[in-house]
Amino acid sequence: MIKKFIFIAELLRVKQWVKNAFILFPIIFSGNLKDLALLKTVLITFWGFCLTASSVYVLNDFIDSEKDRLHPKKSLRPLVQNKFPYQTIVSIILSLMICGLLLCLWANPFILFMAVVYLAVHLTYNFFTKHIVILDVIFVAVGFQIRIWAGAYAANVLPSAWLQLCVFLLALFLGFNKRRHELESLGLTASLHRRVLSHYTTYLLDQLIIISSTLAIVFYGLYTISPDIQARVGNHNMVYSVVFVIYGMFRYLYLVHVKKIGDDPGEVLIQDKPLIVNVLLWVVFIVFVLYK
Repeated sequence: MIKKFIFIAELLRVKQWVKNAFILFPIIFSGNLKDLALLKTVLITFWGFCLTASSVYVLNDFIDSEKDRLHPKKSLRPLVQNKFPYQTIVSIILSLMICGLLLCLWANPFILFMAVVYLAVHLTYNFFTKHIVILDVIFVAVGFQIRIWAGAYAANVLPSAWLQLCVFLLALFLGFNKRRHELESLGLTASLHRRVLSHYTTYLLDQLIIISSTLAIVFYGLYTISPDIQARVGNHNMVYSVVFVIYGMFRYLYLVHVKKIGDDPGEVLIQDKPLIVNVLLWVVFIVFVLYK
């Protein structure tokens, strides 16, 4: 029974659901976390996006199953190691997609629209833009933006422009680090696993990582001192949360360059203890400052 649960979790890439935590950002930063009705809508949206995203993951694993055999970790995925009938794969994808979209509809019709846009973006990525240099990572980052918009609408707030920029740049940072890890770890077979890697170099990716990480830290700092945050908090204490953001990004760079991990941001986030502690402390600090 335990093996079945593990198999299902790996098939749905449950570890990747941590990315949908961005849906919770708007209700936390808006100060509406105590509103149980809004919190319920946000949580329904979260689970709706989890199932919708899993349908995309299964589709992606099915499409790339042959290329994933060249990757040391991806070759262990269920759809690579096991041969499933085509009808079974289609049934799993459609079931996840329908359940996810129904949950989004339950939350709000507009959130259903955002989920459909999310699907359209990732389908475009899977069949077209993942082969176009730089645009491949930008499309992945757009998926994070959609999560912020859906979370903001569920929380009945307008997402801050600074917060949107922070999330977008953070997603670029993670995406370019993933490309760098793949390029370095796979060596000469990198382009066979992912065609777009033939257009990247480690030097180019290092420059893109430096730019995106620097801007993400700067924009987050500007967000913490924005008039909206200042009016809500009544002091400058939020700016001290920048320390956690800086450490988190530095720690991630350490894991990529020294520990040679970073091919799966979701997995790194839930496995590295210092990173977990840092994120938890950041959340606690934010909640304390906003809701004390």
